[in-house]
Amino acid sequence: MTFDEAYPTRKMEETKKFLRDVWSGKEKTVYSAFRSEPAYRQLDDPVEMAHKAARNILLNAEVPGFNIPRILADFSTVSMPAYWGGERYKPVGGCVGIRPVIENAADVGKARPTDATGGDVKKAVRLWRTVSKELQTNRLPCSFIDIQGPLNTAAMLWKQDEFMMAMIYEPVTVHMLLEQVTEQLIRIIKAMIAEIGLMSGPLWPYIWLPTDIGVGIIEDYMPLISPKLYREFSIPYVQRISEAFGGVFIHCCGTYEHQLDNLAHSQINILGMEFHYPYVKPETIFQAFGSSTVIVPMLGPHGRAEFPDQADYILFLKRRRLSETRLWFLLSPEADSFNRQAEIVEGMM
Repeated sequence: MTFDEAYPTRKMEETKKFLRDVWSGKEKTVYSAFRSEPAYRQLDDPVEMAHKAARNILLNAEVPGFNIPRILADFSTVSMPAYWGGERYKPVGGCVGIRPVIENAADVGKARPTDATGGDVKKAVRLWRTVSKELQTNRLPCSFIDIQGPLNTAAMLWKQDEFMMAMIYEPVTVHMLLEQVTEQLIRIIKAMIAEIGLMSGPLWPYIWLPTDIGVGIIEDYMPLISPKLYREFSIPYVQRISEAFGGVFIHCCGTYEHQLDNLAHSQINILGMEFHYPYVKPETIFQAFGSSTVIVPMLGPHGRAEFPDQADYILFLKRRRLSETRLWFLLSPEADSFNRQAEIVEGMM
């Protein structure tokens, strides 16, 4: 089966129309679903990765939900800092890491990124072209590579303890690095748009976010610092990315309630926010953003003891949402209760 047979143009355009209504606020509830098998993300062999990606995309054609197919261009969470030349490593049984290129403030002036069209952008373009050829299509969307936000990226470039201390004792130098990082992130995003064009949205979560609306970034450093430090060292740079692309969707899978006031009262056009229960209480994020933001609720590892069945978590959120709350659920068709979950969400639409 070809891509065009699996995903007819009319079906995709109808799905996109509905999802645009979600982004505009005309629709307040939606769900998307994604089958993970065969797993291909972060594979070392590019041929195997492309072949499994093609199979995965075709398998997902029959999955219920409001889904836009895509290649997940995942080459690890260190895609951004790798542009500064740090050495990647992978411990046995662990995830890919990167060695910092900055030990102290004196090293910041020496750090320079490589060309934004190279690195993992180049890998993503090659993967997209290979899979498109295998599926005989010129309509295949691709996700961005792992776009870590300015603070996240800087924290992987600079030795962690030194970086945190520098926010207090070397703020000018920290801002110098964040300026450089933000400009490079914007170049990387623009390079992917220019080279591929058919961008589907962030690597994660599995939402559709076309680039004429905005882009997604990861802000997992939010839980680690105070509101004062986040307001100084993150908000201005996230705002710059928002202004460059029209808005941002923010992923964070930690405890960040203490930053909600910062975010809600910033000048950032926050298109959407992801949160993981119980690290963030749904009531707090629903109240913070009202109808202005699409909320993607997830269940963190510590929440699974309370809600072993995801369907019960959805019912929990249904009872707590406000009348204006906009929710985008991500469901797994591999879950035993998938049909029940989908039925509950469809009843909320």
